[in-house]
Amino acid sequence: MNDFCPVLVILGVLFNNPDEKNMSENKITRKSFLRNISVLGATAFGASTLITACGGGDSETQPTPDTVTQPAADPCGDTTGLSESDLNMRRNLQYVHETHIPEQRCDNCQLWIEPDNGKCGGCALFRGPVNPNGWCNSWVVMQS
Repeated sequence: MNDFCPVLVILGVLFNNPDEKNMSENKITRKSFLRNISVLGATAFGASTLITACGGGDSETQPTPDTVTQPAADPCGDTTGLSESDLNMRRNLQYVHETHIPEQRCDNCQLWIEPDNGKCGGCALFRGPVNPNGWCNSWVVMQS
């Protein structure tokens, strides 16, 4: 097998262990190759787990604004006057109009702003109407 394989040469350069006695400069031992490939695989798996844990993956436990449908007649769902940055803030906080955690509602959150007229309140973190039965990931228990 005197064929030139640039992948093995690159891997040999990247994973070359000077303590091992290689037969030549361009070759690596099977043992070091398998060890380094397993380390590379474990690193890739660890990185993907870390990215998922930091919010880069899909969230199956919490509904997002894209997965929750809003009734058209709901006055608390009218976001027509909000800017794109206001809408992004609502999305980033994962605000939904109906909570999936019954004991955590907007109307029993410390950040809830009582409604002036009507049934829609507000939030100290973002602009726009807020459903009293809504929820976001910044919910804080209301202090008495």
